[in-house]
Amino acid sequence: MARLPGGAGPRMRGDGASGARLAPHWRAGSGPGSGMPTPAPDGSLSIIAVPTPRTNLRGQARELVRDALRASLAKLLGCAPEAVPLESEPGQAPALMLPTASIHLSISHEAGLSLAAMRVGGRIGVDLMALGDAALPDQETLARDYLGPRMAAALNGTPAPQRQAAFARAWSSHEACLKCLGMPLQEWSPELATRMRRCRLVEIALPPNYIGMAALLD
Repeated sequence: MARLPGGAGPRMRGDGASGARLAPHWRAGSGPGSGMPTPAPDGSLSIIAVPTPRTNLRGQARELVRDALRASLAKLLGCAPEAVPLESEPGQAPALMLPTASIHLSISHEAGLSLAAMRVGGRIGVDLMALGDAALPDQETLARDYLGPRMAAALNGTPAPQRQAAFARAWSSHEACLKCLGMPLQEWSPELATRMRRCRLVEIALPPNYIGMAALLD
């Protein structure tokens, strides 16, 4: 997840609408251009979960998740990990610099766990949030400003024991959609909500102290 305003810092299961299960898998075909296999444009998806140090200092986590991502891409492309043309800049999603491959990437970090996602032939955004011992002190304001009035009201009406997880799921959905659309973190607006509805949301099955969401766009 991105750092929340104010400083707050796998198998996949289906979205709430359909309840369908989405099984990660990779399929590859061959093609000309680079001497490496070109993935088939079929929307194939893979999620990598990487245990990391339980600290908010993300340097080591970034290195670990990028190493895992490079190793997985190497298997897909049929090359050595060091030959994967992965471009990575701080604060930006990694990009595969390979014109013959339509592979979209997304990553997210929390203390103790990072996620990396790869999707062939379609856009992907993932976000991860750790559940703490108590709700964020400014959770209601964040929900109103970033998640919209309808979601803020729904969260306010959620029983207290479930409210933190519900907020984490809604916040991670918001960030995953923004990443999928290639947009920075921003407050809710009717226009933004319309754009985000193009994304299909899927919850990632993670340990109970984490919430992870993936947004897909074909």
